[in-house]
Amino acid sequence: MLSYQKILIVTLALLQNASINAFTIQKNSRSISFGGIGIQSQLFSETSGGPSPAGPEPENFREAEVLGLRLMQEGQHEAALKVFQKGLKLPGSRTDIIRTKNISGPSPVGGSSGGTEGKVVQFLDEFELQAAHYNIACACASLNKIGDSCGSLEQAFKYGFDNYATVRADPDLSSVHGTPEFDNLMERFDSKKKLFGLF
Repeated sequence: MLSYQKILIVTLALLQNASINAFTIQKNSRSISFGGIGIQSQLFSETSGGPSPAGPEPENFREAEVLGLRLMQEGQHEAALKVFQKGLKLPGSRTDIIRTKNISGPSPVGGSSGGTEGKVVQFLDEFELQAAHYNIACACASLNKIGDSCGSLEQAFKYGFDNYATVRADPDLSSVHGTPEFDNLMERFDSKKKLFGLF
């Protein structure tokens, strides 16, 4: 995250024709200063209906994840949950091309006539989906939404998350540990509980 903030500082300095002799970033701070110029960052927040002092609105999954984790650390669980949920709808790291229309005429690759026009899109990969659902589960647990938390954990497991020791030890999930929903979920997915992993 520090490197992202350094990039932001350099970009702002270039935009303002300022020289950077020194910069400071306070940990857990909402302001940055460089070259004697202080900048108050603004961030989107659905809970207040407008900007809140924490950073820019996320434009991709990674930015939403970083922001959501920061909000969790600051105890802003409801805001973190909204950011994590928004992250599911933002561009991820998996690139694909989707067909937008068929074109008549010679094929661009030869052989047959015609072809397609497409556009490049970014989707969430399986690891981003795992992280998104796990983070949503943690935010829900922090808000005592046991059913939603276990439902999101189940989604993370279905996308391939299998670090069950982390799930059992994560303090963000402490409110769901020991509940019937959590115990049933772990019984279904944690292969260590099954006889030699065969059943």
